[in-house]
Amino acid sequence: MPANPSPAAAVQPDLAAMLFAMARLWAGSPLKALWRLRRPALGFLLSRLRRHRARRKGLLVPLGIGLSPTSRCNLRCQGCYARFHSREGEMPIAVIRATVASAEAHGVFLFVITGGEPYLRPEMLDLYRAHPRSLFLTVSNGTLIDGPTARRISACGNVLPMISIEGDEAQTDTRRGHGVYRQVIACMERLRGEGVLLGFSAVVARNNAETLSSDGFVSEMVRRGASTGFYNDLIPMSEEDLPQLPEPEQAAVFRRRLRELRQRFPILLVHLPDDEYDSRGRCLAVAGGSMHINAQGYAEPCPFAHYARERVCDTGFAEALRSPFLAALREHPTVLIHGRVGCSLVHNAETLREIAGSSTSFSQIGSVSAATCRPYSISPRW
Repeated sequence: MPANPSPAAAVQPDLAAMLFAMARLWAGSPLKALWRLRRPALGFLLSRLRRHRARRKGLLVPLGIGLSPTSRCNLRCQGCYARFHSREGEMPIAVIRATVASAEAHGVFLFVITGGEPYLRPEMLDLYRAHPRSLFLTVSNGTLIDGPTARRISACGNVLPMISIEGDEAQTDTRRGHGVYRQVIACMERLRGEGVLLGFSAVVARNNAETLSSDGFVSEMVRRGASTGFYNDLIPMSEEDLPQLPEPEQAAVFRRRLRELRQRFPILLVHLPDDEYDSRGRCLAVAGGSMHINAQGYAEPCPFAHYARERVCDTGFAEALRSPFLAALREHPTVLIHGRVGCSLVHNAETLREIAGSSTSFSQIGSVSAATCRPYSISPRW
């Protein structure tokens, strides 16, 4: 049955509030949450101080960044945005360690670890444990998190697995492969048994929007131990993805239902990228300095925008923070404005390409490399 209104009731909670709400729902009370996550909590306060010091020096440091240790995956999911990414030239673990250490020292607190399937690189678990004052949110299909891995995650104390699921068994298996749903449920039970703070991640598409916004689905996720859920709008990366997009009326109903669910269930529900936009429709993530370090080390503005000047393998993370390209995106009047496609940089792809390749605007930074994703076209319907 639905519980009393939860800390997740706000429509657009800021990241700090979101993190505390997740911990509170998991631990059962604010004091227990602070105690169980005391080292990340201290890290959050330190990161705030470091970001403040950096800002006084004119350097914008985000609270969180995305990082993909691999683009490889053991599944072949329909519509996956990473299916066009290069599988070659992954960052060595030494580079990833140096990147995380530098980011943490500058004030980054949250690392969203994605891919590919991040648990194809089990050495990342040692990295998480080496940084107890940072929080690592790992987006995983769940099929590689066996008993020993779940125990290692629990021992870290600062890892939040977000397990991908697409609705009911038929919907999940249709998109992810036969038998995956049962593996996902088993994974969530395994993590819950080890006392791990966990959540779910789902792609909102035409065939599952109604299920994902139903009382039954959300109550099932709460029962399985999820304290948070990420609803990710399908971002089309090719023309073949277009039939999977929800119809406009479906999308409107989903948003209305989500507002109701946030009021009625003890789980923090986040709608991405919707919750990343301010009242003007501007992407707060990119505007706030966030970036995605892809598997080859390129510092992209986000996982859907494959343009980069800096590569941490060559320049280090500090130079990525000072990227003239990323600064130009933040300063541009329209490229970060929400359009009819969920991601502003996909909707404004032509403008993004012009900024990345403009010899007049970017003569000072040289060429901007853009070759980790197969080119895709923007449909006239947008």
